[in-house]
Amino acid sequence: PDSTDLIFLIDGSLNVGAANFPYVRDLVTRIVERLSVSRDGIRVALVQYSADPQIKFYLNSYYEKSSVLEAVKGLSFSGDDESNLGAALEEVADSLLGESAGGRAEEGAPQVLVVISAGASSDDTGAGHRAVIRAGVVTLGVAVGADAAAELEEVATDKSFVLKADSFRDLTAADDNLYGYINGLATRSIIFHNEFTEVTVGERDIIFLIDSTMGTAVINTVKEYIKRFVSTKEIGPNAVQVGIAQFATDTRLVMDLQTHASKESLLSSLATIRPRQGQTINIGAALDFVRLNMLRPEKGSRMGRGVPQLLLLIVSKRSSDSVAGPAQALENLRVLTLAAGSRAAAEAELKQIAFPESMVFISKDFRQLFRNAREITDALSTLSGRMVEPPTDPITTVQTQRVFRDIVFLVDGSNYVGSNNLPFVRDFMINIVNQLNISPEQVQIGLMQFAEEPRIEFYLNTYDNKQDVVEKISQLRLTGGSVLNTGAAMSYALDNMFQTSSGSRKLQGAVQVLILITGGPLQDDARNEADRLAVGSILTFTVSSGQADQEEMEKIAFIPTLAYHKQSFFDLPALADDIMPSLISVVERDVAFLIDGTDGVRGDFPHIRDFILKVIEPLDIGFNKVRVSVVQHSERPTPVFYLNTYQTKEEVIRAIQGMALAGGRSLNTGAALRYMKATVMSDSNGSRAAQNVPQFLIVLAADRSMDSVKEPAGELKTDGVVPFGVGVKNADKKQIEAIAHNPSFAFNVKEFRELEPILCSCWMGLI
Repeated sequence: PDSTDLIFLIDGSLNVGAANFPYVRDLVTRIVERLSVSRDGIRVALVQYSADPQIKFYLNSYYEKSSVLEAVKGLSFSGDDESNLGAALEEVADSLLGESAGGRAEEGAPQVLVVISAGASSDDTGAGHRAVIRAGVVTLGVAVGADAAAELEEVATDKSFVLKADSFRDLTAADDNLYGYINGLATRSIIFHNEFTEVTVGERDIIFLIDSTMGTAVINTVKEYIKRFVSTKEIGPNAVQVGIAQFATDTRLVMDLQTHASKESLLSSLATIRPRQGQTINIGAALDFVRLNMLRPEKGSRMGRGVPQLLLLIVSKRSSDSVAGPAQALENLRVLTLAAGSRAAAEAELKQIAFPESMVFISKDFRQLFRNAREITDALSTLSGRMVEPPTDPITTVQTQRVFRDIVFLVDGSNYVGSNNLPFVRDFMINIVNQLNISPEQVQIGLMQFAEEPRIEFYLNTYDNKQDVVEKISQLRLTGGSVLNTGAAMSYALDNMFQTSSGSRKLQGAVQVLILITGGPLQDDARNEADRLAVGSILTFTVSSGQADQEEMEKIAFIPTLAYHKQSFFDLPALADDIMPSLISVVERDVAFLIDGTDGVRGDFPHIRDFILKVIEPLDIGFNKVRVSVVQHSERPTPVFYLNTYQTKEEVIRAIQGMALAGGRSLNTGAALRYMKATVMSDSNGSRAAQNVPQFLIVLAADRSMDSVKEPAGELKTDGVVPFGVGVKNADKKQIEAIAHNPSFAFNVKEFRELEPILCSCWMGLI
């Protein structure tokens, strides 16, 4: 067989137990005995996990089958009541796949992970699962028991790759199938083409700037990559446009952005890309050529319309001219530049060119880079420029996350919408769907309608492709009626649509979204149900028209800025473009903590620090993601750091860990809330409220405030801030409730050690 990196990840927790561990060890032994283990063939690594993952040996620890078998047979049961598969998957992605650990991904070797589990994970597997997917690993599963099987079907590359056994004694039945999968992947008789899938990415202008001196083999590989990339995109003046230029010492135009308006025409012209002789390249001059000759309206650039402009530079060597000025000129135009280079290219030079630096791709095997160019493809498909207007010059921030959402449309099926307006509602939903990549790995769509009673049209996991979703939405017919129980329908959606059995991937980290579309007034208690959805970490958007009350809609949306109202249903289809930015970027958050800093909490201050650290633990902290601020208060507020003080999670954690008590005799929480509104939650100190980034405030107090909290808390809420109130010891329960967004966001406990159960509610509200 060809080269393959094989990693066994085996459950060493009490799910297996000491008595059953020999069955697991024997399964691995039997599989290894049948494989062609060698330095150049199949390499084997093994990790055992329980509370923590333990790497038993790496891919380059042993190259002889006898040595691998000896190590496997010497395994002993680690024993722990926790089974943290999520942490173990992250450890595999971080420590087992790279070149230093013996990994050969850059050489084109398939990397195969076999997870053997006997129970549900004690931690969330979402982050680890995504890390393994990003690394291009094919994951197989061997499950003992129903709990393990259900979880491994979520983790495995394909559900059919999970082998199930009712008991440990039945594991021998898995031998042939497991060996067949591993051998099939090793011999390339099983190949996963999950890199290039049909993606609707909206309008974007993409220019490929290619070093002509790379040689025939590499140029052909690049051409093949462009061909595969173009084949998966909608090409045209209202979709993706592609331009190509080649360069050595001078630059030659292959095609403008507007040269080819169809996919067929563009693909047929790729044959004109040919290598050229030369030992010298001028990257700076080539970048200037693109800026001066290709990024122009008359050449097809839609920069003036706000369409993202992307440039992929592909080079094999260092530039003979300066790149700094030309790169800066492109950045000033808000062009998103990516750079791919062989090892002979200057990485520091490419980092000067790329925006941001994470968009530099270096490989010693250039051909392999473009045969397995998942990261480049994702970046070209998802990068977008977003303008921010600070007091100085505009800057561009970049969103690189793949959209990972579960979206449920909840449609008013009553006479308030009616058959005359239904086409506008359907078109709105279809316009949303057409801008998303519908798949089990990215966005899933569910559909309900309601009037007096709710009715499910299809679940999140009913359809796994855009065509079927659009077809079913286009077939929607309303139930009719004049009774409109919106709250009951929202409750039904929470209890029936946002469940794992219905396709919800909340446990894997997918953002949960409800889009309520209505034309009538609220006739039942929708406010309480909206609070239940918020506490359940469902982001509720409202889209309303007709006789719907705009103010009511703002109260049941997750935050008021997620409520969209139009006077006429006719305007709903165009509203899809307005809602999309919030729909795909609402993972951004500004989170501020206002904590008790009086002398009365001195003995408990470590508990307060620990509480903050645990609240932020699952948050994706970063300057363009979640920003965090901490302020202490007593008689007066004392800022520890602002929302824009730190840019990384590590910096925030260090600052919290090093935080000392400010001190003071009493609390003036009302004055501190005014300070939060005027100073901490302001643009100059990092708040992104003006960009519709959700604002959250967690207030923790251990005593009664000496001043009134009701009015300053109300002013914060009016500004769109969502406060949580946490009262400990002698805190006034009514004050805590007055501070909180609603009663569901107010928590009171007697002792600091009782804060732990509150964490889950905070996480759900923030994530």
